[in-house]
Amino acid sequence: MQVQFPLANPYLTHALTAPSPQSYREARWRERGYHPALRPISPDSEAGTLIGQMGWVGAHAHAHHYLWASAGNMGAMLAVPADAACLIPYDAAPRYPLPPQIVVPGLAGKHVLLTKSGARLDMIAAEHPALNLTVIEVEPDGTHYRMRLGTPTAADLTQTSAAAPKPTSEMFHYLLIFERLVDTPGFTALVHLQPKFLNLISRTAHGHPDRFYAFLRGYEPETPIIYDASGGIGFVQERAPGIPELSYESLRLFENAPNSPRHILYWVGHGTFSRGADLLDAYKHAEYFEAAARMAWEANQQNIDAQAYTEEIVSCILREFAANRIETDAGGHRDTGTEILDTETEPPENLYNYP
Repeated sequence: MQVQFPLANPYLTHALTAPSPQSYREARWRERGYHPALRPISPDSEAGTLIGQMGWVGAHAHAHHYLWASAGNMGAMLAVPADAACLIPYDAAPRYPLPPQIVVPGLAGKHVLLTKSGARLDMIAAEHPALNLTVIEVEPDGTHYRMRLGTPTAADLTQTSAAAPKPTSEMFHYLLIFERLVDTPGFTALVHLQPKFLNLISRTAHGHPDRFYAFLRGYEPETPIIYDASGGIGFVQERAPGIPELSYESLRLFENAPNSPRHILYWVGHGTFSRGADLLDAYKHAEYFEAAARMAWEANQQNIDAQAYTEEIVSCILREFAANRIETDAGGHRDTGTEILDTETEPPENLYNYP
């Protein structure tokens, strides 16, 4: 039976209900940031839709065994601030500083939806959003932020010894990239996964950054077709996760692709960091590279001849793909994107029968 992953959080659609007041379960929820007095986020709002996507991504990645345990995090920039009635009041929300290296005045007053530190991606779709997610609002100086979802109020935190919920420790990557690239199409959502086979392959002879992308593009023809134009995959050598240096290195690699911003980075030994117009779009790039790595690994483990394509064959595939995308314009010419061909001209011979 095929597993179904709904694209809406069950607590926002009222398919599941909150625990009874003053119950043990409600007390634990409150420690994790649940506020029964707040209005539920509409599942049809921007924030509600993205929350549903987060749940789908976490459940899908976990069910298909893409993850080390359920590790990873996600974030999305809201075009419109979330409804204030669904959030902790600004003055009551806990306030925290950003590292000195991360100054993001361009995000002042904007809302960023993030997974929380320690959240399990596979539980986002099964639990109330406040238990695994937060909405942060950057202050006008760009050096402080407030948590407005998924945390007790500042006053409540001073009265308890419980550890305060925090956004993901890799929040700085999200804030810096959203502030610098949010006006670039396809940079409203980011997904970080720790895929098993991709990390495993990185520890083999193919794992050196100079060889890794060539290895993947040689195994799966879709890789160069989709990713060569945007600079392939950006590689970041192993660094401690959640440090500002990783934020700036990731920003540089997203920005400095040869033709257009890259879709995905690989933090060597740590996982993927991919961007998209929404969370499903960002996730598909991480899923694609993990699937390609799994295919190559399993083929070799089963002694299947999985010799990668040579560069000559990859180049031929790309030429044929471009030739077969010829479209007839209103003037009766066929445009390959680089040259105009007469309608009587025959396309190149398809040596490898690539569609």
